[in-house]
Amino acid sequence: MFRIAICGLFIGLMSCYSPKPPTHAAGQSGTDSADEASFSAVTEAFYWDTMTFSPVWAVALGHHQYDGKLPDRSPAAIAAEIARLHKAQKTLAAFPSDTLSPTQRIERDVLQSHIRKDLFELETTREPFKNPMYYPSALNLVTYVSLDYEPLNERARAILFISEAAPDYVAQAMANLPDKMPKTWIETALLQVRGMIDFAEDDVPVAMAGIDGTPLAIKVTQGLERYRKALARLQSFLKAKLPSATERFALGKDRFLRMLAETQGVSVSLERLEQIARDDLERNTKALAAAAHAIDLNATVADVVRAEIADKPAAGEVLDVARKQAEMLRAFVMDKDIATIPSPDEAEVRESPPFMRWNSAFLRTAGVFSTDPLPSFYYISPPDPRWPEAEQRAYIPSRGSLLSTTVHEVWPGHFLHYLHRKTNPSRVLKTFCTYSMVEGWAHY
Repeated sequence: MFRIAICGLFIGLMSCYSPKPPTHAAGQSGTDSADEASFSAVTEAFYWDTMTFSPVWAVALGHHQYDGKLPDRSPAAIAAEIARLHKAQKTLAAFPSDTLSPTQRIERDVLQSHIRKDLFELETTREPFKNPMYYPSALNLVTYVSLDYEPLNERARAILFISEAAPDYVAQAMANLPDKMPKTWIETALLQVRGMIDFAEDDVPVAMAGIDGTPLAIKVTQGLERYRKALARLQSFLKAKLPSATERFALGKDRFLRMLAETQGVSVSLERLEQIARDDLERNTKALAAAAHAIDLNATVADVVRAEIADKPAAGEVLDVARKQAEMLRAFVMDKDIATIPSPDEAEVRESPPFMRWNSAFLRTAGVFSTDPLPSFYYISPPDPRWPEAEQRAYIPSRGSLLSTTVHEVWPGHFLHYLHRKTNPSRVLKTFCTYSMVEGWAHY
């Protein structure tokens, strides 16, 4: 996910450059090109400052000058980020729409939406100081293992840099988090941390076998030991919080509605939102009944649903079934002219890495800025072999449920959206996207 000296110098210089917003009145003639140039400079500086604050995201996007970097999550760094976002918010708002190009107007709105979301999470819900799930993803090593975007030695050095920085990062996390946290948040964070420890113990050394016998290999081995110990400290810290964990995690009405407005740009009353949900539930219930009767007119809807849920592949067949579904769905999208597929790329179906098994399925794409032909992965999580056999069987998705998941994650869902994002000429629009847009594409 995640070269460093030259690009780091460039980013530092950009961070120091703070172009002034326009000072003329809206509609004043003869200033369009100047405003467009000023806006481009502002967005350029804002973009790379954002990547510096979130280097793990930068790597996921394909900005590999950030390889091996962990974010600074000290209270001072978080406070500085909040101040930066407020300043950028005012600067962007000062650009009149009629002095920007059509694309820049969209970029401005998208950046303002992103700023509102980040401020909501940093100031209102205070994620770094409340939510243990905020921290583990920065320690993710899977990109360095799964994508051959650089020689193995370079990716091994990135793993070494993260391993060396992991203890301080974990210390920041533990210092920021409170004594009382929602139980479900702690348990999910523990699933992530346990999986990362297993991944570093079992998968990373195998992937790094190509550097065996070199001085770098010794350093990486030692670094991974520090990495695992840091994660083990975080694991112990989280376990110690379980006895005092709470069941209180709800935002409440006011914060929920504010979240929709600030993070998604949706202003709606709770009553209207509930009515929309009830109407949609009624429509889908009727559609379910019609589909069940089309399968078996003489059976109840519940019996048909139970039979469909029971139609499951064997545990060892799930990935193969998903591969065949993806092939069929790509052909379906093309044959029915549902959407343009702008690339021959496909997502490889694989078993989820251990630390990703807190969810049943994921799509992990190569970065939208990656220039090399790199694979993307449709990950499906297997049942935990430590579970009772009946529980493992219950976890395996039915063929119909797996098909819905493949539609959502691959064709014409998240993967097709990713392919279209890659074609966007705007760096801003290629990067920033609301949750409702990402999930809305994949669901609807």
